[in-house]
Amino acid sequence: MPKTSPFSPRKQLYFLTVVHTVIDSYATVLPHLLPLLLKKLASQTAARNSLAGIIISVYSTFSSLGQIFFGWASDRFQTLHFVTFGVAFTAIALSLLGIAPSLFFALVLLGIGGCGVAAFHPKATSQAAALARGERGFAISIFLTGGNIGRGLGPLLIMYLVVYRYGLESMPWCMSAGILIALLIPKVLKTPPPAAVNVSSQVAAAPTNGSAKRKNLWEAIRPHWQPLLVLYLLSVVRTITGIGLENFLSLYLDDLQYSNFARSGVIGLFIFAGSMGIMVGGSLSDRINYYGLLLFSFIASVPLLYLSLHSTGGTFLVLLFLGNFVLSSSTTINIVLAQRLLPEHENIASSFMMGAAWSIGGLLSIPVGLLGDHFGLARVLDGLVMLPLITVVLIPLLKQNDTR
Repeated sequence: MPKTSPFSPRKQLYFLTVVHTVIDSYATVLPHLLPLLLKKLASQTAARNSLAGIIISVYSTFSSLGQIFFGWASDRFQTLHFVTFGVAFTAIALSLLGIAPSLFFALVLLGIGGCGVAAFHPKATSQAAALARGERGFAISIFLTGGNIGRGLGPLLIMYLVVYRYGLESMPWCMSAGILIALLIPKVLKTPPPAAVNVSSQVAAAPTNGSAKRKNLWEAIRPHWQPLLVLYLLSVVRTITGIGLENFLSLYLDDLQYSNFARSGVIGLFIFAGSMGIMVGGSLSDRINYYGLLLFSFIASVPLLYLSLHSTGGTFLVLLFLGNFVLSSSTTINIVLAQRLLPEHENIASSFMMGAAWSIGGLLSIPVGLLGDHFGLARVLDGLVMLPLITVVLIPLLKQNDTR
């Protein structure tokens, strides 16, 4: 791997954004595949929603909770191998889902692919921040937007161009794009991140005398535990609502006899609307009061999402997409504030705001599925979209621990 990159930091950031687009194209194909996988591997079960919850939770545990371990590892080993192999493992494992002979084998593939996702995100997020050149909020929002474009549009390409046309058995061909981009990563990016803009690297490289010595994680967390806990809870609740809608809405639309094309289109555009919310919110986070943006995001999204579930046609689509746009607009704030609170442990800060929060949202898919089988998905989705209101009372606590 070259010591320096022939590309400018801005070009490296754009390339890293493309890489994020590619990996998240694979990482979020599961909601689109879920009805098809259940019909193929578990067509006889009556508890479809419960089984779907188990599948979602297994994948989320590896892809999200694993980010804590990989965040810790990438803080200590300044290498882009986490990014390179993360992309490769994700592309290969999730592309093989189409030919999984059993539910057990599918769960193993989801575990491997989830580990790839977990390895990629902490290191790649801190790399994006290091390439920011003073515009951290903008850089992270661009990076996250690239991922969300992949989440929104990538699975549509996989489903429309391959799966719906040639069948699930054709999915292994989809891994080629991920393998190609993984081969390009060592040629374009450099490691470690530029020391001038990476606080973790600066501290690690500084002489270990007196105040220059790097704090351990618990020493760094102790004075900031309250705002970190608030930020984490906000991320968890946002994720429970987002993951719940993203996955179970797919099954709900399938129950409503939406075609595969229409169902994937709605899910893909729903996620894409979230990516636009992240981009706009990230840009605004560098310019406006983030308390107001957090309050707006968690309050205004609720009526939009609730009304969408009780609408039809174009009104349903507009309200659904607007709701996810507004809910997602505060995502970047959580990451940026956590990194400011833990400047010597940026990768771990990112992994807690993304991975650890998303894992809880994924694990709670099991009770969501059980409730869906008992009460019906429509009622459960109504409850999910009301959750953000619960955490609104916590946002003022951040003002008492201002990190700006």
